[in-house]
Amino acid sequence: MTSQAATNAAGVPAQLVEALAATPGADDWQCAVRREDEAQIYLIGTRIEALRHVNSTQTQAVLYSDHPPASGSGEDASPARGSTAVTLSGGDLADLARLAARLANGVAMARLIDNPPFALPTMPANSFPETLINDDGLARDLPGALEAIRAELEQAVAAQPEVRLSSAELYATHSSTAFRNSRGLSGAYEGTHVSLDLALLARSGDQEAEFHAMISRRRPADLQLAPTIAAYATYARDILHATPPATHSGPVILSGDALGQASAPTLGGGLAGFFAPVAFQTSGQAAFQKLARCAPGEFITGEEPRGDRLTVRADALRPWGNNTAPFDKDGVPATSVPLIEDGVLRRYWTDMRSAAWLGESAPTGDFAGIALAPGAWRLEDLRSVTDGPVYEIVSFSLMLPDPITGDFVAEIRLGYRHDASGVHPIKGGSLSGNVFTAFQDARLSAAIFSDGAYYGPMSIRFGALSIAGE
Repeated sequence: MTSQAATNAAGVPAQLVEALAATPGADDWQCAVRREDEAQIYLIGTRIEALRHVNSTQTQAVLYSDHPPASGSGEDASPARGSTAVTLSGGDLADLARLAARLANGVAMARLIDNPPFALPTMPANSFPETLINDDGLARDLPGALEAIRAELEQAVAAQPEVRLSSAELYATHSSTAFRNSRGLSGAYEGTHVSLDLALLARSGDQEAEFHAMISRRRPADLQLAPTIAAYATYARDILHATPPATHSGPVILSGDALGQASAPTLGGGLAGFFAPVAFQTSGQAAFQKLARCAPGEFITGEEPRGDRLTVRADALRPWGNNTAPFDKDGVPATSVPLIEDGVLRRYWTDMRSAAWLGESAPTGDFAGIALAPGAWRLEDLRSVTDGPVYEIVSFSLMLPDPITGDFVAEIRLGYRHDASGVHPIKGGSLSGNVFTAFQDARLSAAIFSDGAYYGPMSIRFGALSIAGE
């Protein structure tokens, strides 16, 4: 099951390498070829609506051109480096004249961009790290594995009273990625993914409620369908009886999906979801652009935390992580980097560009996954009621904090109010606050949760967040 980057350019078409090397004005280049073999099942209820098997190949070249900057000051001005990505079709690769024209146009576009210079990575001295991302059994029989997942899903839903499967889309993918650049770096790796996009429908009398969920993992075993569906079925049933929350300012817990929801890498690196501001504010990009809220050695929260202190890693090596790979999009070897320790920023994570611009000799690579050290709190203690209600949010409709300020407002899809009279489901209203201010007073659970990109406490209680409700 080990996927190790090869040290050859297998999978990169020779004609593309030759064309890139011969392109006038291309001072550097890199190219990647990604091939996917995917089985798909579409369900309406438990009925199979469609079965598909899809193969695809994606080829992309990035061209770099060094040129005098448009805002330069005479002959002594340092050269700027521009870059542009060119997506190539099979027809482009088959027609050498057409390929040359596409690449020449890419160089022309690159020369319109003025960035500080940076160097492409060379082959690492110790090759690339080994990563566990390829499930051999899944890769050998995608349709068979997907059918087994479908049957397990049907069984898991059937075990839940008053809940049925409304619809589902199931995907099993085996991919291979080959990479090469003009500095002699080359590598290749394989990986697998299984993904479910499903809707559960709960019914009580004349009322119905739907709960939508998306699950993605590297291997079928990590889907944990029986307990996962049991949890989502409970959510669907609870939505039937949920009421809007009251306006509240005080303790709020984020649990499970509400913490990891949409924690996937963005195109520019970093994450979406609740931890997007943490990913951005610990980046070399933020430091270079003078947008970082603090420098190494300072508290990421600004003030000294009153509660548990964050310890955070950017982890591109976690076994079976959704975004784990031996190297990033620029060929930088994967690492697991401590960014925050006991609430204090220790260093920035850097991609190829930001490392050069900050004067660092070795980039850490793109942010591929976030790992938080757990706390010592039991879930029942986090939910304990003292001076008033405690709200626990388990799902948002959308969580998109401002990555620079950390401010957020998110609609509550499902949560719970814990008070002296018991536990009551709530939906609607919105939660607002600031990620960094919130972590000035936080309690982290000892229980762990992972959604494939987020790995950390199952629940975090924040001392003071605001709910806009009735």
